[in-house]
Amino acid sequence: MRSLLLVALAPGLLLAETPDRGVVRIEGNTPAKESSGGLGFIVEKEGFLLTTYRNLVVPGTEDLHETFRVRSGDRAYPAEVIGVEPTIDLAILKLETEETFTPVVAATKREITPGQEVEAVDFGDGSLAVIPGEVTALNTRQCYQHSLASTMFRAMITIPAASIGGPVFHADTGEVAAIYTGFDPVPEPGHVEVEGETHLLPIELCFNIYESLKTKRSLKSPWTGFSVRSLTDAERAFFPTVKKHHGGVAVEEVWENSPAQRMGVKEGDILVQFSYNRILSVADFQKWLYMYGVGQPVKLIFLRNGTDYLTTDYTIEERPQWAKPK
Repeated sequence: MRSLLLVALAPGLLLAETPDRGVVRIEGNTPAKESSGGLGFIVEKEGFLLTTYRNLVVPGTEDLHETFRVRSGDRAYPAEVIGVEPTIDLAILKLETEETFTPVVAATKREITPGQEVEAVDFGDGSLAVIPGEVTALNTRQCYQHSLASTMFRAMITIPAASIGGPVFHADTGEVAAIYTGFDPVPEPGHVEVEGETHLLPIELCFNIYESLKTKRSLKSPWTGFSVRSLTDAERAFFPTVKKHHGGVAVEEVWENSPAQRMGVKEGDILVQFSYNRILSVADFQKWLYMYGVGQPVKLIFLRNGTDYLTTDYTIEERPQWAKPK
């Protein structure tokens, strides 16, 4: 088995002593067009890896490169695109080889707290350099809609553009905490970015939709026109309902001129079922939205005011350019 990342640290072994920390380099190419690339990291032993959507497209366009190679140390492998999520800038590649690999450990259940030390990596000069940093602010939402920045946590760390697509580790364990996507929020009135802070996409959000992207092999961003949040204590008191629903997620925000608005969905409605699938968490909603995907008809069932039901049919649409979150 070819090892791309130390999965569990042996006693006394420092993170800086790992040879490449599992980071791989991605090269995309299309004849007669500018090539591009970035970093990524293995998440399954069969050679599936996570990276960013932008690392896979022809610069200045939304067109995927024709061919990809992934380099690990002195080895290079052809790779195929499995799925992408353009809105949050996420992509899955699969190495075309029979070799097996040691995947990263993703900290999908570990809580992020301010003051935690994190580390990114830089291969700028051909050798590994560890970039230290510290978490400074948490994400304020679990589901993006108008604001992609609100789903990211922030750290005081400076990561070079060449490291886009690379992992950000918990410094104490080596587990992956986030992906660096190079996200730069659009300036908004009344909000000032803190100099030196970097937005990082939590690994938990990536894995909420990972299996769905992989299974569906989706190349588009599905949307409903609403975002969701966890229930408040007062909303949890509505359950169980007479129809035996035991929970759901509340609609947090409805986009103007969106499918949700046309369906009559309102802020505060509670989504309890996505076709045949009961919804109990934000992760459930994200999973099934991507598992069905663009073009698929679904039935959405909402609870309104704790007692009334709203049932609506919806053929999932692709998120339009004008509705890209900031």
